[in-house]
Amino acid sequence: MDAEQISLISDIVVGVSAVFVAGVAFFGLQTWRKELTGKAKFEIARNTTLLSSRLKAEFQDAVNIFTSSAESIGRVKSESETPEESQVLNEWYARGHHLQPLSDDLRKFIELSWESEVVLGEVAGAQVSETLKIYRKSFAELSSAIYSYFETRRHEVVSNRPYENQDWLNNLHHIIYQLPDSDYLKNIESINEELASVLKRYVR
Repeated sequence: MDAEQISLISDIVVGVSAVFVAGVAFFGLQTWRKELTGKAKFEIARNTTLLSSRLKAEFQDAVNIFTSSAESIGRVKSESETPEESQVLNEWYARGHHLQPLSDDLRKFIELSWESEVVLGEVAGAQVSETLKIYRKSFAELSSAIYSYFETRRHEVVSNRPYENQDWLNNLHHIIYQLPDSDYLKNIESINEELASVLKRYVR
């Protein structure tokens, strides 16, 4: 075997080796990408599921018919307040205090919804968006009811005159104070379960 043949065989071996190494590297890169994507989907789906469950619990707490007198300790009182006005303002303060964790976690859920739409795909992203829509609507309804109800109740106490539209006021009261089997809470629980059902494929 002369030098030219040896050189040719050497070139062939090098070429085959290069193709083999490139193939292995490509396969490894694809595997790494799949693992990385799978991990990202798992983290986002898990975080979204957990946060949704926490929001459901916070909604339940926010409309619980009971509040503790200790919840209004942080409120700064006016010297001119009557006992009746203080009672209204204390309850208003406590109810507003219940909204704070809801507001904070709702902002986190909004951020996760952006990631979900990009990483989890169209179906899961659409379900996260629908869940967010229900949560935002429920929060807006509750926060608006709390403000309107207690502002009106305070005016009633200060003026010593009942508000002219008591049906409207009672409706606000029903939004703020709810039993566990209310339609409001059932709707929140239902959308939370739907979300968990869609995302469970990513967190197995």
